[in-house]
Amino acid sequence: MTLRLLILAVLCLLCFGEATAQNDTLQQKASTNAVKATDAYRHKPVRGSTYIDLIEAEAANMSSKTIFQSRGARFILPAVFIAYGASARFNQLPIRQFDFDIDHEVKKKWPPGESSTPKIFNADRYLEFVTPALAYGLGFIPGIPAEHNLRDRTLIMATSYLVMEGMVLGLKQYVPVMRPNDEQRPNNERRNNSFPSGHTASAMTGAHIMYHEYKDVSPWIGVGGYLMATATGTFRILNRAHWLSDVVTGAGIGLLSAEIGYMMLPVWHSLFGIDDSDASFVALPAVSPQSVGFGMVYQF
Repeated sequence: MTLRLLILAVLCLLCFGEATAQNDTLQQKASTNAVKATDAYRHKPVRGSTYIDLIEAEAANMSSKTIFQSRGARFILPAVFIAYGASARFNQLPIRQFDFDIDHEVKKKWPPGESSTPKIFNADRYLEFVTPALAYGLGFIPGIPAEHNLRDRTLIMATSYLVMEGMVLGLKQYVPVMRPNDEQRPNNERRNNSFPSGHTASAMTGAHIMYHEYKDVSPWIGVGGYLMATATGTFRILNRAHWLSDVVTGAGIGLLSAEIGYMMLPVWHSLFGIDDSDASFVALPAVSPQSVGFGMVYQF
């Protein structure tokens, strides 16, 4: 009887141990399956990188940018040009003396016997209008798409030229500077509105808009605009209508005005409630035996 009880007890212990081991195995398998199930819900890699990797890469890219790659870099050159002109107004040497030296060399090239106000070149009076006309109109030529549509180009150019005119007229009024070719005029006939050069500012505003609008088509379009603006300022100096510092300041104002025009575009969109999803543009030629015309409708 005792032997039977002992054998029964051993069998019970063996069965209990096997059940316990089997239960541990099931729990381990369940735990492993749970881990696999959790892994299945992880985000799939995007282009070989996880979302965290993309965020870290973007943060590293932002931290590695220099000042010349930042959003404020667009204002560095205008600030330098305007600061140069301002220095010429308040520092007689050496920047202002450089104005006098260049004008002295230009004056020596005048034809003998000319009056105090000769005009050797006439292109400057036209070039100031060429760059804005090209910036506005090149987008109508097939194969030369502008960065912005007609409505946005109108807003950009209107803003840019309003800012430019305001800055130029304000400085001319409150910073009186005699023009180089007025030195022999009586005091009551002198035009003390040399600073800054409005012709150069206008040409450079159009040139900078040309660069922004068509740089993806060809960078040479922007280069051509800058060359025309530079030629405008050069002709103003050769005609002794402006000092070098006037021209440099005008170029800086032109660059700055164009940048402000682009910065203000989202503001006008917000104020006017402009939504490009509903915009439409239709242009149709009209030809008849008596006339030839062109019709255009833009709805926004």
